Amino acid sequence: MEMARPSRLVIVGGVAGGATAASKARRCCPDAEIEIYDQDEFISYAGCGLPYFIGGYSPNWRKLLARTPEEFKSRQGISVFLRHRVDAIDPENKSIRVVDLEGVSESRREYDKLILATGAAPILPDIPGRELEGVFALRSLTHALEMKAFIDKRAPRRAAVVGGGAIGLEMCEAFRRLEMEVHLVELAGQVMPPLDTDLASRVAAHLEENGVRLHLGARIEALESKDGAVTRLTTSQGSIDAELVLLSMGIRPVSGLAQRAGIELGVKGAIKVDERMRTNLPDILACGDCATTYNLVSRRESWIPLGSTARKQGRVAAETASGEESAFPGVQGTFILKSFEKTVGKTGLSASEAGDAGFDAQALTLEGSSLPGYYRGGGRMTVKL
Repeated sequence: MEMARPSRLVIVGGVAGGATAASKARRCCPDAEIEIYDQDEFISYAGCGLPYFIGGYSPNWRKLLARTPEEFKSRQGISVFLRHRVDAIDPENKSIRVVDLEGVSESRREYDKLILATGAAPILPDIPGRELEGVFALRSLTHALEMKAFIDKRAPRRAAVVGGGAIGLEMCEAFRRLEMEVHLVELAGQVMPPLDTDLASRVAAHLEENGVRLHLGARIEALESKDGAVTRLTTSQGSIDAELVLLSMGIRPVSGLAQRAGIELGVKGAIKVDERMRTNLPDILACGDCATTYNLVSRRESWIPLGSTARKQGRVAAETASGEESAFPGVQGTFILKSFEKTVGKTGLSASEAGDAGFDAQALTLEGSSLPGYYRGGGRMTVKL
């Protein structure tokens, strides 16, 4: 069923998926009224650059901004409402309830089409001391600015990173660059759980070569303090002294707003969408880290939150909302990151994931030079097929 071209499009969330959807919708619907609502202080920024800002590689945080609210308005006629939280959707009357977090007031806004781009939130442990000074998550530019201000003011000498995924590894490098003693605590028996253990062990060795102290198979249990500031992290393997603790234990889709409105959820609690980004309710779409996708290799519904996927889904959501024919076929689960002097990446399924998906998979590991022998520089490269 085709969607009619909207005269009023409302987008909830304004980072990768939401900002992309708004810009694409303006190109599709030059005369439509387009509004973005976001409860944070910033929208449309490069989230992947946050560790590099904190570590001093890119010291000017304003360079992380892709477009400001003022630019959205002046260049595209898109209205952006920061520090405004959408806390209810009325699908029958096609309206949302908006809370102004600065003025502490509520209002009701109508829509023709609604795109949910509410993103994902950090998973935080239910342990004593989580609210202490010096304990951080890193999911937004606001988080990054708060952490950077703390580092500049307190000059912590020891940092503990809880979680050995992509952000955890990048922040280990950032903290080492700032000359901190760094401990990495990971519940699994390896870093980078998406990788097979043989590749993960190479990454772990490289971390240790660069001064990161690994605590694998360790569970965080408590945070201790002095005068309201964190001083120690207690794990199942013992205690670690630290004046800065980063909780980087993964993320979860922010889908509560959708669920309360009767929108169906899919795998991992993400908003279930079809290839055109449509939900089960008329005129409501979703995109980005809050939405499901389709894994082209496993051929299963998946939740793989990545900025590149969010932007692609945002474009399709805008085109669908504008009445155009468009579809997002799915993903291969590709990611890449830098960990000190190593580049770590993956696409498709690992050997263990392939087995879980029902494939009779065989694995082959190849080693060689990253550049031809006649070319200066380069290093060793390991590829597992």
